[in-house]
Amino acid sequence: MPEPKRTDLDTVFELLSRPRCRYAMYYFLKNQHTNAEKLSRQITAWEEEISVQEVTKEKKRPVTMSLVHNHLPRLAEHDIIEFDHRSGDVAVANGFESVRDSVKRARALDDGPVADDEPVDSVLYSDPLTETSKSPSSSE
Repeated sequence: MPEPKRTDLDTVFELLSRPRCRYAMYYFLKNQHTNAEKLSRQITAWEEEISVQEVTKEKKRPVTMSLVHNHLPRLAEHDIIEFDHRSGDVAVANGFESVRDSVKRARALDDGPVADDEPVDSVLYSDPLTETSKSPSSSE
């Protein structure tokens, strides 16, 4: 198995400076995988300071769009997560371990969202991504 790519400090701080990237990384402190819809529902709840059950489609839509078109691809580019655009599956990548301590420290200092004590609903629509199952666009 290849050595996970280490993310340089400037990149870690740049990713942590983006609230939705930061919140996504907070989510993955406790979870190994999910899908873009469920992640956007949780991030919307954190941003709005409401429960996940109170999140409406209208409130969630802009969060989903920014995650799918900006933040998740950015995190995938740095090997923090694996993101499948077709299915919406999101999974922790090997590179997450190189930033885990920084994310934990940021979480401890952040006065932003607080993780719910409710169980996290984490599902994949398809099998987790592997080296051989990456989409053709992910190799570009």
